[in-house]
Amino acid sequence: MHVSTPSGELNDLFQRLPVALYRSTADGRILAANQATADLLGYSSPEELLASDNAAVLAYADPERRLQWRREVEEKGISRDFEARLRRRDGSIVWVRDTARAVYDADGAVLYYEGVLIDITAEVSASLSSSILSGVLESTTDLVVVFDDHERLRYANGAARSFLGLSRDRVRQRPHFSEVLPGIDPEWARSLLGSRGWSGEVTIQDWHGRATPLWAVITTHLGRDGETYLATIARDLTQVKETQRRLEELITAKDVFVATVSHELRNPLTGIVGLAEELRDGYQEFGEQERHDLITLIAHQAAEMTALVEDLLVAVRSDVGEVAVVPENVDVVAQLADLAAIYSTNATWDLPNEKVAAWVDPQRFRQIVRNLLSNAERHGGANVRVGVSQQNGWVRVVVQDDGDGVPPADVERIFEPYGRASDTPVKQGSVGLGLAVARRLARLMGGDLDYLYEDGWATFRLTVPAVENVSVPSLEA
Repeated sequence: MHVSTPSGELNDLFQRLPVALYRSTADGRILAANQATADLLGYSSPEELLASDNAAVLAYADPERRLQWRREVEEKGISRDFEARLRRRDGSIVWVRDTARAVYDADGAVLYYEGVLIDITAEVSASLSSSILSGVLESTTDLVVVFDDHERLRYANGAARSFLGLSRDRVRQRPHFSEVLPGIDPEWARSLLGSRGWSGEVTIQDWHGRATPLWAVITTHLGRDGETYLATIARDLTQVKETQRRLEELITAKDVFVATVSHELRNPLTGIVGLAEELRDGYQEFGEQERHDLITLIAHQAAEMTALVEDLLVAVRSDVGEVAVVPENVDVVAQLADLAAIYSTNATWDLPNEKVAAWVDPQRFRQIVRNLLSNAERHGGANVRVGVSQQNGWVRVVVQDDGDGVPPADVERIFEPYGRASDTPVKQGSVGLGLAVARRLARLMGGDLDYLYEDGWATFRLTVPAVENVSVPSLEA
């Protein structure tokens, strides 16, 4: 039995449907639309929408996209789930999924298009947010992994895949927890599924088998599918641990430094005071030579204290760029000969007979050599030798001893303030500044100080510019 439906009822149904229905021409005029379509595009009523010229064309945020839609509809007769951005009357953007067909006249020309619009703005926004989140997770250096309640891996970001040695294909195979993290007790991990989570330090082997300390935050989440997921975010603590260790070393070194400086300053002061009092109280009883010897000892103790204070000043001032270096034309052979005459170390001095001119601050030059000699005396072997040479515009002074030398791993450490080789005990008279100060001064004068061990000799090489290698402005210019 055929049942006819009055056109009025069909129109009423058309208007009441909560789905956006429309009919439009190729040039963009809206021929028919219901209230849902008007609401979607930001109009108060279908009549207001129909009164707008070319509303269908103007609604497309990307006009080229509408041309693509028209071609698809006309070529296939129907277009399904065509996604596009539409601009509402107030300028805001909505995403829609359009399913439409073309209606033709008897001659095969397009009369109009009619279709259904589904608002997918929330879906696209969620997808975009998910894409952004995925990009963030992939770019972070923290490890992120997710397991389901069957203990299968469901996600691992780039950092986690690299750390665990997993490919994307391996992650898609959903390996078991025990395969991914063999060092973690699965019972403990299983117990977390029923908890609110956990945070703390764990040690996990990377894919190379190296035990790595991690700070992990583990949380549980109930998914839309009803499954419980275990998400873990972990950060490699290796660098943090190393930094902490170095800070502890520096704190210890500072404490030792303060104690040592106090001791080393007190010793010469005590000697100076004692000798001065003895000279004062028994001046008439001492002969001329004895008085000379006592004064010489006082001067020597004062010089030792002055040298230590000077090193302290250089260490502090060089950090703020206030160390004064005034280079001039200096005969380093003469400077070394003076040091050889007054320095107590039983060293062999291999000095040439002719002048060797370097562009250095004489005071700072002597300070460097003195520090190198003190280092050899306190930490080196029984035999010490000093030499000087000139080549290719540079002057080189070497201070060598036949001690055990410095382990290769500690070579740079000995040039750090308060630093020393890891297996070297603190010795009287050593505050850990001499070599650091010596290198800083060498570099301030345009040279350098380095170390090497060869043929049984621990060798410190001081390299400074020769006068011939320096352009000195004329005083008459």
